[in-house]
Amino acid sequence: MDVSILLFSILLSGAGAIQVVLVSMDGFRWDYLNRVPTPNFDRLARHGTKIEHIDNTFVTETFPCHYSISTGLFEESHGLIGNFMYDPVFNSSFDFNTREPRWWNGAEPIWVTARRQKLTSASYAWPGGDVEIRGYRPNIWFPYSKTVQFRDRIDATIDWLTVKKIDFVALYFQEPDSTGHRYGIYANQILEKIKELDNSIGYLLDKFDSHNLWGRVNLIVTSDHGMTGIDYVNKFIDIRNYVNMTNIIRTVESGPVMHIQPVDGKEDEVIQSLYNVRHMTAYKKVDIPERWHFKNNRRVMPIFLLADKGWLITANKTELAIYYGGSGAHGYDNKFLSMKPIFIARGPNITENHLAPTIRNIDIYPMICKLLGIEPAPNNGSLQATANFLVNEKHVGVGGIVG
Repeated sequence: MDVSILLFSILLSGAGAIQVVLVSMDGFRWDYLNRVPTPNFDRLARHGTKIEHIDNTFVTETFPCHYSISTGLFEESHGLIGNFMYDPVFNSSFDFNTREPRWWNGAEPIWVTARRQKLTSASYAWPGGDVEIRGYRPNIWFPYSKTVQFRDRIDATIDWLTVKKIDFVALYFQEPDSTGHRYGIYANQILEKIKELDNSIGYLLDKFDSHNLWGRVNLIVTSDHGMTGIDYVNKFIDIRNYVNMTNIIRTVESGPVMHIQPVDGKEDEVIQSLYNVRHMTAYKKVDIPERWHFKNNRRVMPIFLLADKGWLITANKTELAIYYGGSGAHGYDNKFLSMKPIFIARGPNITENHLAPTIRNIDIYPMICKLLGIEPAPNNGSLQATANFLVNEKHVGVGGIVG
């Protein structure tokens, strides 16, 4: 796997002069903005740049996609290949609560890049932001807690920008993902949640206005993935109906994807029993499509299953009901529009009232490095992808647009 290394020349006058806030609203499908009036998202876009949707990495899950945003790396490169994983070298499993650095040290997230180059960073609930990675944490970090109100998170962010003068802030909201999972993508509850999030954005924009932050802070609002409808009662595949489970050592994940570790010598027998199962596709690891940039990691097991959109895979119906007992899911092929999230940005280095071409989530990391005036770690992203909407201001310390 080729990993591009982006090299920048440092402009003496700029380093640290511009601050960046990166906001993620989990599970914010791109076309939610078309479902209800969103005057504050519109206000943000009117004074900045909007991209209809961004191309996210595969698998389209929370931790992998957030780490791709944070590092500019494909999932096979940064190593977080699922919300749940098994590592054969560690002989250990990963889930939402895992904070051991060894799981995260395969990549350098933006808050570490900033700290290594003498800038300051902060994280409010961002996935991985409370983990010591390669010897660093953000200068300020708060772990995820669903009980903390969104306005309280915004107030903390504004304090970090104005009082503590933090250079980079990552801010995470767990909605509309939670509501989408529970009620689905067309329910009144999701429409009301989008209105609520629009109000939160309005509160954030008002704070930027009142503190005169637009001259020095670039604000990026994005998400990890989209959402689609499911019916876990009727549209699921139980692999126990097709496979001799004594030939399987372990399975990891239930839902849109599943990893299978077969008993030694039984891989062909297991996958032959799965090749013709309807509503899913079974892959040997070597045959996983290259376009996903997913298979070249030891945490991807010898057999990988991907459900058709709207279908779920399980080896445990009780577990399936726990994690997918609602009406919405994500994790499907990233080619589907339903899996794609939003992107809107505004600031002194962002073109105003502009609709930009699609970028990839991995392009966000090098863009932020440029805005902060720091040299990025090796990454798969492209600075050229965002060049059409970045403005070369004197404050930008690194990689100013040539023209």
